[in-house]
Amino acid sequence: MSTMSKRTNTSLNTVARSNLRASKGKYVLTGIGIAVASFFIAAIIVLLGSLQGTIDAAIGDAFSEDDNVVLSAGANAPNNYTANHYLTPENLDTITNDPSVQRTWVIYDGQGKLGTGENSAKVRYTPAPTDTELFPFPIDGKLPGTDTELLISKEFAEKHNLHLGSTVTSPDVVAAITDPNTGATKEYTIAGIFDTGFSGSFSNDNVYIGGTSYQNAADEALKQLDPKSMEAAQLPHPSMTFVQFKGDDDAHARTELQKKLATGDQNTEPVAKSGGEYLQDLKEETSQFFAFIGVILGAFAALALLVSSFVISNTFAVLVGQRIRELALLRTLGAHGKSLVRMLLVEALVVGVVFSAIGAALVYPVAALVGVLFKDFMVSYNPLAFVVGVVVCTLVTVVASLAPARSALNISPISALGEGTAQAVKKPGIAGLILGLIAAVAGAAAVWQSLSLTSAPDAGAQQSSAGVLLVMVAALLLGVAVFLLLPWLLPPLIRVFGSVIRSQTGNLAVANALRSPKRTVSTGRAVLVGVLVVSAVLSGYSIMTASTAKSMERAYPVSATATYGTGGGTGAESLAKAHSVADKVQGIKNVESVAVAPAAGALEYTLTSKDGSQSMSNTASMVALSQEDFAKVIPAEGKYPTEDNTVLVPESLYNNAGFDDSTRLKARGPLGEIELKPIKSTSKIANLYVVNPATGAKLQNPDDPQPLTPQQPEEAGEQPQGSAAQEQRGASAAPGGMNPSAGAETMVLVHAKSPLTATENSALQDQLNKANDGNEFTGGLQQRSQLDQVLTIMLGITLGLLALAVVISVIGVANTMTLSVNERRRENAMLRALGLSRKQLRRMISAEAVLITLGAVVLGILGGVFIGSVSAKVVLAATDQKVEFVPDLPYLGLALILLVGLASALVASALPAARSARMSPVEGLGS
Repeated sequence: MSTMSKRTNTSLNTVARSNLRASKGKYVLTGIGIAVASFFIAAIIVLLGSLQGTIDAAIGDAFSEDDNVVLSAGANAPNNYTANHYLTPENLDTITNDPSVQRTWVIYDGQGKLGTGENSAKVRYTPAPTDTELFPFPIDGKLPGTDTELLISKEFAEKHNLHLGSTVTSPDVVAAITDPNTGATKEYTIAGIFDTGFSGSFSNDNVYIGGTSYQNAADEALKQLDPKSMEAAQLPHPSMTFVQFKGDDDAHARTELQKKLATGDQNTEPVAKSGGEYLQDLKEETSQFFAFIGVILGAFAALALLVSSFVISNTFAVLVGQRIRELALLRTLGAHGKSLVRMLLVEALVVGVVFSAIGAALVYPVAALVGVLFKDFMVSYNPLAFVVGVVVCTLVTVVASLAPARSALNISPISALGEGTAQAVKKPGIAGLILGLIAAVAGAAAVWQSLSLTSAPDAGAQQSSAGVLLVMVAALLLGVAVFLLLPWLLPPLIRVFGSVIRSQTGNLAVANALRSPKRTVSTGRAVLVGVLVVSAVLSGYSIMTASTAKSMERAYPVSATATYGTGGGTGAESLAKAHSVADKVQGIKNVESVAVAPAAGALEYTLTSKDGSQSMSNTASMVALSQEDFAKVIPAEGKYPTEDNTVLVPESLYNNAGFDDSTRLKARGPLGEIELKPIKSTSKIANLYVVNPATGAKLQNPDDPQPLTPQQPEEAGEQPQGSAAQEQRGASAAPGGMNPSAGAETMVLVHAKSPLTATENSALQDQLNKANDGNEFTGGLQQRSQLDQVLTIMLGITLGLLALAVVISVIGVANTMTLSVNERRRENAMLRALGLSRKQLRRMISAEAVLITLGAVVLGILGGVFIGSVSAKVVLAATDQKVEFVPDLPYLGLALILLVGLASALVASALPAARSARMSPVEGLGS
């Protein structure tokens, strides 16, 4: 018996190989779907490995195991937003004066430009070291010694055609620290060129400046600021110091230095580390990010595999149906049902291995091409990518073919004597309906609960996060519900759409689509999954973009601002520059109005912590606006300082500082001092302090604004002593401590038309910057442009990844129609014999594909719009600002999905329809 079983298995394996050779054409489309999914899985592994390798190479060249660094609390813990951003002067003194320290090099994080006009490039500035022992790269030339000498990378020099000794006219680097829009320029000489050895190194955009003017100016500006403030983070600041110790025991020296730097507070205490330890910390941060990216990409890969499984299952179901007589004949010859199942699974295994291997192998030549095109991308040829792609896709192929293969158990030997070649059509099981309804109810309940959590007036961060997580679960449940209920939704929809086609071919197409509900539903599911997710993403993106745009209009009543007079030049020159820019801006498309607000002195106020233990004095520059200009550029503001000696201040400051009608604030200018009554803004203006022209004229000359002179100690002594607030104020007002531009800053204020699309917003921001000689306007337009850019990139990446599932869906439709037409060759030949023309036959087959696809696309769009809308509503409600929901659906995008779906159905059915039409009735009846 055992010998007979072995012989039977051997014979069936021979039959399986024979079927694979005979039916290889029928497996091609299915194989392409498997190969695409395998390619994607392998590509994910190669991509993540390449990105990690590229980042490691980009950051690793600046540090070695032998380096020693001291980091500010903020630089050591980037996610701690209450930590000091920079090393304080006391920290630096402790490091420099430590007996174990031989030499140091302080790194300042500064942003700026090198060059002017179209030839300018954004760079990172930091002071150059005084000794090559601390510099990590080989240098051609010398270290810069003066504040007009620069050290640049070889990559940057080649890109901008610079050489040793080249001179570059550029914005004054030192003046730009306090005035990013400075018009002052300076001529710099390239004293040295360093080579990082890698074109993708982050250090290639670093520019090292000689002398001490840069760090002196930065230190002076930082004196006015809290080390924890965002203003401090935006200025060049000493975030890290390279340290070279005396002797050979660096570990002991670091430990001792750490003890001297200790403050007992993680928000203020600097951290001493080896270069290797710091590099490892950076790699761990990036690896966590890439792990998150891997999860997202894995979700898309799972989606592609899910769609592929429908295509595979359909293929094997059709092929098993076509081979009923053959399988029944094998049963009469002694084959067991389980042996037939194994035979069919062997076929699936071979198909899965061959095509998944082809797809996974293609990753490596594609990766090599990417490496050639992008030389700063470190390609990883990880062999694990091939193994995982083949194994996963082969398993999916075998599992997806298991249900069709098991249908061979129901084939009786007597079937070999019949003429029928189709299995009985089964109605969808009631279990799917029950599970679908449960998923729908659970999803709706989760949506309601998530909205309740995020919409509560007192919802905290934890509650909002729980709401977002819950709506993600709800989206999954609702998607599963549509998926499970498709057998009860799609056929009726096909009948409805079919009723519109009042022709013989239309009736036949409907009948063919409904004759095999299981196959129709499986094909519909392959289409549904991609359309559902794409519609949800597009709807969510459109709603979030429109909602955030409206929210930003409220948050930034002034669309864009630019400040002048914070650097070199006289007040009259700054005012003339502002008027010149305003004239250019006035003619730009989508600009509603523009106004120049002359400087009007400085306002002093004190902020005290909630427990009263700490206080900080601040100085803010004021501007003067006429009521007419005020109404034009800030139309959302309901109040204007019509009375003299009043100042409009931001609502947040008014509330946080505890101002009321009795509050009087000291205002100073070159022309004198007065007390002003603060008026609370009704809009969301920030960092804008407005007085009327008459009040401004008491403090500042509007035609030639001058900076304030520092308050002398004896003047400060007139104030009551002993309070923390006064100590803070006295410190900030000491000679040399005053912001040199305080009270002399003229502003250009712009109000844009509304609403603007993302494209119009971005174009307007670019045009404003161009009118400002390349310097940036800040405000709502800029913030929205940055947000739109992030959302657009995310949308592009998401749709690009989803395109994979769509491609497999199209392959699935083409595969189903090809196999279905092949299965109905005799039937189609009979219709031809009864008078159906070739053209009518082609229309019938195409109409069948269109009806199935149209039904699935419509259901996918409806489900996707609902899921995307509720998800966006919850996410918007979960933000700190409780962004208002704007139901702006992407009608054009949804229409495009519908058109692409219909076009894909026509394309997918074109080949099988043409092939069927070419066959003569005699040939078809004889098959």
